This record gives sequence, structure tokens and C-alpha cells, in this order.
Amino acid sequence: MDKGLQGLAFFQGIFQSSVEGILVVDADGIIIKANPASEELFGYIEGGLLAHNIESLIPNKFKINHKSHREGYIVKPKAQRMGQNLELWGLKKDGSQFPLEISLTPTIVKQKHVVIAFIIDISKREETEKKLNISQTKLKSYAEELEKEVASRTRELTTTVQKLVASNLSLEDQIQETLKAEKRALVNKSLSAAIAKNFPNGFIIVFNPNFEILLLEGEAIIELGLDKMIVEDTTADDIPIFSEKQKTKLKKDILKTIVGEHLSFEITYKNKCFSVNTIPLFDEHTIISSALFVYNDITTHKKIERDAKIALKKEQELNELKSRFVSMASHEFRTPLSAIQTSAILIGRQNEAGKETKREKYVAQIKKNVKIMIVILNDFLSLSKLEEGKVQANKELFDFIDFSKTLIADVSTTKKTGKNIILVAPDYPLLLNLDPKLMRTILMNLISNALKYSPRNTDVRITIEESDVFVTLQVQDQGIGIPEDEQKKLFERFFRAENAQNIEGTGLGLNIVKQYVDLMDGTIDFKSEINTGTTFLITWPKPTK
Repeated sequence: MDKGLQGLAFFQGIFQSSVEGILVVDADGIIIKANPASEELFGYIEGGLLAHNIESLIPNKFKINHKSHREGYIVKPKAQRMGQNLELWGLKKDGSQFPLEISLTPTIVKQKHVVIAFIIDISKREETEKKLNISQTKLKSYAEELEKEVASRTRELTTTVQKLVASNLSLEDQIQETLKAEKRALVNKSLSAAIAKNFPNGFIIVFNPNFEILLLEGEAIIELGLDKMIVEDTTADDIPIFSEKQKTKLKKDILKTIVGEHLSFEITYKNKCFSVNTIPLFDEHTIISSALFVYNDITTHKKIERDAKIALKKEQELNELKSRFVSMASHEFRTPLSAIQTSAILIGRQNEAGKETKREKYVAQIKKNVKIMIVILNDFLSLSKLEEGKVQANKELFDFIDFSKTLIADVSTTKKTGKNIILVAPDYPLLLNLDPKLMRTILMNLISNALKYSPRNTDVRITIEESDVFVTLQVQDQGIGIPEDEQKKLFERFFRAENAQNIEGTGLGLNIVKQYVDLMDGTIDFKSEINTGTTFLITWPKPTK
């Protein structure tokens, strides 16, 4: 078989199997060649796009501008990509429209200017995962079509030769037929070479059984630095972007393809991700002579896929939060609501004179349980705002010593008898540039927990110290402590230690404290032992003078 015809079959296979739409348009805007992907893209049957004017594939409001742009392009042709920063739309046969990107490459065929257009339907990017699976199936199908095409062209050529001999054509007729075939081969070879050179969103490599590179083309080779490679006498071991491990695998994949396998896999190079599909190529004797490796850049698709998984994970976490809220709220509200209801009933029965003391006792019980419910609701409200990113640290300069004394005085009015709060701090003002509201929540939560989990007749010790660059807050109790195997979960949402299950609480307080400390550029740590107590240590940087 003539080498030109072999090249024709090879490049025609690429043209037919490309997953991108490819149109060849003459200077008058008439479509002279269209691959199956472009026909499918615009909703036409096989051959349905041929002889159409390119403006018939453009919505009406863009036609006039496109015609003037096309005429100007023919005068000054140059390779370019359109659609990334410019709105472009295509018109399907059924009248529907879709956004697209176009890569244009001018070339000369039979001494006439033509333009090769690579067309991508960008509306399908949102269905990345489905599209990736489909594209792999299509590529395999296109590879099978490539095999059939090569075999078909071989049979056609054999039949033509037989017919020439059988019909005893004159030598002149044979020469004319040969010249026509050569012209067709040259035209298609020129066209196919242009397609290979500008293969969009990736690159192609052809290897022989000795791992030698026969062809290396594609849009991505410049970005990857492969355009400087000398293909002649170059092997798979000379490809600089592959590691030694990848080169070893590449050679194994070449051998598998040479024996007839179609492979599909993914590789990464730096920040790029490529899907790779291999196709065995046949010679004129229908024997596999080389292996075609098609590398498609799917980096954008992978990013969309990762973003979708992250969004799904966040949605699942939100649903879990809602579910835990309903469960926790129903459980935590039941006890205070029951106490409020009982106190209200008892108040109604104490209307007689002389029972004021009992009524005051029941009213105090109601107030206490209402306060418990408010604390629970505030925890859920704070967590919701944190999840939505609505909490910000509004810092201002204030005296942390005076602030702590005031808050401790407020807590002391409601603490149980037999529990003491001891403050150890400098006897001079200590200025911090933090958010007072967030600081109040942090300190109130740590002190309340220390009191709640400590037995009677024990002390809660609060220590405030400063160094040259830091201020530290230490809250120490003599309570039940935290089991060692559960300490790593202490700051997780809804976490309650096993030894605290019978003590009221939502498991949200320390999670909120941790996030508030982080918002104000602080650090929090703790140490704890069962039945000995727990100590929390928070550190903040001192304000710059």
C-alpha cells in the first residue's frame, strides 16, 4: 500500500474517532467535511452537515457578526481559541441552542484556504462524571471503528486493483486513476496532519513494537514542553514528563496494545490529569504494526468532580446537624419543660396567704429551667452562625482582668453552695485586643462546665498570666475528668463522654469555644485525668503597642 494512503487511513481514524466536533469550512463558509462528533453535536444525520453554510449552525442574533468575522478571518487567518472569554452559541437542527468553545486552525488544501474548527459543547461540563464514563465508552467504540475503517480501506484498495486488472484498462486510464487517488490521498493527508497537530485538550503519541515514537502531536505538547523533543530515533524512555515508574508501565501498555488490547486509564503530571486510551493500528496486511496513545486533559473535569463531592459532603453534614439538633433538642428540652410545667401547676395550688415562700421557690425553679433552655438554644444558634460563616471577631481593646472579675461575679450568684471560684491574676490592668462577646461565651462556657462536672466542696481555679508576647487563661477543676480514649473527640460537635451521659448538656459548648478561639488567633489545649479533674489552657497574642 502507498505510504500516503496508510497515513490517510491513520489520520482519517483520528478524525472519525475524535470526541470533539471537527468541521472543515472553505473560504465561502461552506462545510466540506464533518466528523461524527460534530454531526451529533448539532443534531444531524451522517453526512447531513456537508454543503451547509456555517452560519446555519449559529443563532440568528449572532449570524451577521459571525459572517463579517469569518470574512475578516480568511483575509488574516491565524490559529486561535474562542469562547473562553467570549460568549459563543451553536444552533442545533431542532432549533435548540447551546454554549460552545471553538479552536480555529487555517490550512491550505488543493491550493485553497480552508479553516479547521474544533468545537466543544461546554454545557455538558456540569455532568462531568457521567460524561467521563460515556467518553471512555465512545473512545473504545471509535477505536473499533478505526480498526474497521483501516480494514475497509485495505479491502477497497485491493478491490480497485483487481477491477483495474480485470477490466483490462488502458495504461493511460490506469495512470489517470492513480493520479486522482494520489491527489485525494495528499488532500486527506494534509487535512489529517493538521487535525493531529492541533489535537485539542491533549496530545497523541504513536509507538512501534520497539517503543520508538513514530508521531507526537497535539495542542498540549507546548505546555508540557514536549514540542522541543526530536521524534526521530526517540523512544518511550526519552519522554521527560514521565517518571521511571510511569515509563516502565508505559512500555507494558504499548506491548499490550500491540497484541490487540484497548486500554483506558488515568495519569497525572504536576497539576494536570489526563485520561489515556490506547488503540492498536493495522498495516496494509491487517497486522497490528503500532499503538496509538490518546491523552485527553481532564483536569477541569476532575476539579468539577472534586467540588461536587465537597458540596455533597457539606450537604450531608448539614443534614446530620439537623437530625442531631432534632434528637438533642427533644431530649434536652424534655426535662426543663417538665419542671416548668410542674412548677406552674404547683404555683396554681398555692394561692392562699402565707404560701409566698413556696410560690417564690416554684417561680425560681421556672426561671432556672428557662435559663437552661436559653443556653441550649444559644448553643445551636451560635453553631448555625459558625457553619454559615456569619461569625466574625469584632476586636476592641479592653481590660481582661476587670472583664473576668465581672463575669465571675455574675456566675457566682447562680452557682451551687459548696463550690468556690478562685481567680489568680495580676493586680494591674491587662489589655487584650479581642471580641468581648466571644470572650464572654468562651469564659462562661469553661467556668460553667468546671462547676457542672465538679463535686461539692471543690474549687474551680482561674489563672491569668502574661509573658512578653502572650496572655494565657487557665481554667482548672477537680471534677470527673475525661476518659483518655475519648479525649481526641472532645472538641467535636455533640460529643459527650461516657461518664457525662447522665449530666445535662448538648455537647456543643466546647466545639463553639474552639472555633471562637481560632477566630481570635488563639490556641486551646487541655489535660485531664479520671476523677482528678480537667485543666483548659488558652493562649492569645498580646496586642502590639
